[in-house]
This record gives sequence, C-alpha cells and structure tokens, in this order.
Amino acid sequence: MVQETHLKLIRSKACKIRNYTQLRIDIQDAPKGGTTLYYNRSLYCCPIDITPLTNIEATACRLSSRPWYSDLSISLPPFNERIASERLKILFALGDAVILFDDFSSKNTNWNCNYSNRNGREMLDLAGDVHFNIVAPPTPTHYPFNDKRRPDVLDIALMKGVALRLSCIETLQCLNSVHRPVLMRLGSLTEDCPPLNKTITNWQKVSTVLEESDTPILNNILNDIVSTDDIDYAIGAFTNHIRTVVDNSSRTVPANSDRKELPRDVSELIRAKYAALRRADKYPTCENKSHARAL
Repeated sequence: MVQETHLKLIRSKACKIRNYTQLRIDIQDAPKGGTTLYYNRSLYCCPIDITPLTNIEATACRLSSRPWYSDLSISLPPFNERIASERLKILFALGDAVILFDDFSSKNTNWNCNYSNRNGREMLDLAGDVHFNIVAPPTPTHYPFNDKRRPDVLDIALMKGVALRLSCIETLQCLNSVHRPVLMRLGSLTEDCPPLNKTITNWQKVSTVLEESDTPILNNILNDIVSTDDIDYAIGAFTNHIRTVVDNSSRTVPANSDRKELPRDVSELIRAKYAALRRADKYPTCENKSHARAL
C-alpha cells in the first residue's frame, strides 16, 4: 500500500501504477493539494467516505478481508498552527484498527526530531488520551535545499488498535529528493515468525514399510468385520499404523538447513570406503589397496 499527498488537481489522472488501484481525494481549495492511496488489487480494499473536515485532507480505505482495519493518507495545510485533535479523534473512530500516515506538522524529540514544537507536545499528550502509538523512522525524511537547515523527521505514523508486529520503518535514501519516502512493514504476530524447525520425511521408506502386511498392529485387525465397532477399531488401527510409519520415517532439522540426507545405500557405501581406506593405510597389502581403489 502506498500513500501520497500534495497532488495537483490538473493532473488528476496521472501516476497510474499497474496492478494497483488508486483512491484519490481532490479538493478545489485545498492549500496542499489532494491526497491518495494506492493498494494492490490482491488486498481487496474498499474506500471509506469521510465527512469533510476543516484544515485536513484525507483519503481512507478499509481492508475488505479485515473490516476492522483502516488506513488513511492525511495532509495538514501549512497555515494550520494547531493540530486538529478533535478531527484526529474522528478519523481514529473509523475502525477498530487505524493507521494515519503523513507529515502532521508535529515535531518531538521522542520520535527523533531535532527539536519539539507545540504541535509535537500536543500530539504526545493526545496519544496518551486516545491511546495510539507514534512510530517514526530513525533517520530524517526531509532534506532542505538550504544547507543551513538541518535534515529532520517530518513523516510519522499514528497507529491505534493495530495487532500487527512492526517489522521496520525506514527512510528510503536511494531516492534522492527533498522529501524522502518512508517504508513501513507490518506483519502478523504469528505469520512473520518463521518456524525454527522443519520435518523431512523419507517417503520411499514409508512406501516400503507400508507394503509389509505382517505387522503387530495390522495383525490385530479382525478378518471378519460384522459391526460398526469393528469398523471403527479397524480404521483407528490402520490410521495409527500409517501415523507410526510416517513418524518413524521422518526427522526434524533446523528450518534454515538445506542439507539433504543421503540414501541409505550411499551412506553405507561411504562408510565402507572410509573403512577400506583406513585398512589399506594400516595394512598396505595389494588386496586392501585394490579394494579401497574400487570403492
């Protein structure tokens, strides 16, 4: 998902991205232009109608698969000296989990800015009252043309009720512009944690063992099944037999390991080769040397 602000009305059909849907709000008298959201079509998002708010332009969408999750692109006009606390509360009420992302004209050393201004202090107090988190990248997002002005963090994210782990938030320095884009990755608490181990099953061994019918478990199955209890017992015994065979033919290895187990005959051949080499080294007869070379 991509969000952008400061869009010009005269180029309302510009900046189309393949496989992405654009949600855009253009206001005639908006001092800083319109706002937009791009979302990948696989996300199945739907736009949210927002009541017109004074001194705030916003574009919002909701994930259709998760109706409680909303994402908004926010723009505050430069002349707005105070953050619109009540309007931000209205936006946070659009869903159980809401993300607001943009330059809120709020600077605070708590989120890596060079100094704290009035808006930044009020934003910090508002976060405590409304119970949302303020997330910012560790490096500046704005690099002024004037060398006398220091780069600073302008773009921040406000997240409320988001039960997703913050993987990272970073400024993309590869795009050399005054206002650098910011990348934020969110992931599920469970899906983002890869398993530590994986199971490898030798299906050839499973096939070979299952061909054997003379086993203690299978021998306990009655030949003459006359009742539903007999059927249930036979199904349970056969299921347990398959589960036991698969378990005995499987092994657990670290998930990041790409080492594959050699076939049994190859492993036995390697052990025999090493044994023959040790024997030929200790007893260097022609027969031992010839056997080692053959292996």
